[in-house]
Amino acid sequence: MNAMTRRKALIAGAATLAGAGARPAVASRGPVPIGSAAQIETFRADSRYREALRRHCDVIVPMNDLKWEALRHDRARFDFSGADELVAFARSNRQALRGHALLWGEALPAWAKTMTTKAEAERELVAHIETVVDRYKGRIATWDVVNEVIRFDATPGEPYRDTIWQRLLGPEHIEIAFRTAARTDPSARLVLNDFNFEEPLPGVALRRKIALDICRRLKDKGIPVHGIGMQAHLYAENPIDTHGLQQFMYELGKLELDVEITELDVIDWKLPADPQTRDRAAASLVSTYLNTIVSVRQPKAIVTWGLSDRYSWIHETFPRKDGASARPLPLDADFRPKLMMKVLDRYRRGAS
Repeated sequence: MNAMTRRKALIAGAATLAGAGARPAVASRGPVPIGSAAQIETFRADSRYREALRRHCDVIVPMNDLKWEALRHDRARFDFSGADELVAFARSNRQALRGHALLWGEALPAWAKTMTTKAEAERELVAHIETVVDRYKGRIATWDVVNEVIRFDATPGEPYRDTIWQRLLGPEHIEIAFRTAARTDPSARLVLNDFNFEEPLPGVALRRKIALDICRRLKDKGIPVHGIGMQAHLYAENPIDTHGLQQFMYELGKLELDVEITELDVIDWKLPADPQTRDRAAASLVSTYLNTIVSVRQPKAIVTWGLSDRYSWIHETFPRKDGASARPLPLDADFRPKLMMKVLDRYRRGAS
């Protein structure tokens, strides 16, 4: 979609919402911090990767080192070595930090999967969040408190993922996590993080509704929640639901919730092999997605899930049939900025 068509679509979507009774919001055009999730193994091994993080990022997210599996090899002790290293790097470069993630049904150590009672699960969850958030109080300002809690094929009767937390604690595990994080660091920004909010499908619309319902219930109970994190693993072959995303942004505004883009990348496995063609398509898709959001609400941050094509989960998870390497991120495999980086830099500068 070219720039003029996209602009018309955004204006038309806003007009439709206004006609439906929603009050149009004027999104700020100020600068948006740009950042990346960082892999500790790559960080330690590749000096070019460290320099790229230093040069291109306002925000750093420990990609895996704050997950249970990394922190809790056994029940009795915490291993903060990887997280501490990335936190120290970010602070030495005056970069902001996001914490990912205090509660997730995946990336759990083996012992956590053997919990059998509600009391045991609640005790371990509370102690974990208290320990982790307290350690980084004053250093990590924003937390993905609950990650990927919405069932992929959700229905109104079954909105939540089948995890050890859901089985032992039920939906209350969400409240426990947010309440504990807020009590441990009252100044922290607390976020519900999930994926697949952007496609024009009925199931995706339901996912947006469930996310809003979770946050509304938390607020109704006086439990702090400050925003929704949208992972934005964008499939290059799928369109963006412009109207649906705009409506989502309006609903977030009604609840006084921020939006953050937390895991942005482009899955290009079905695009032509030509690198320039893929880079143009990826940049255009990211631009459409971000323009749609910013037309209503300014994100607190835009964070990519990795920084260079050299290092991405997409290579193995979405391999191309032609054997070509994926190109999902703002820098190519040699750490050169691509068109996607130009798009992100525009938001960093606060340009419309």
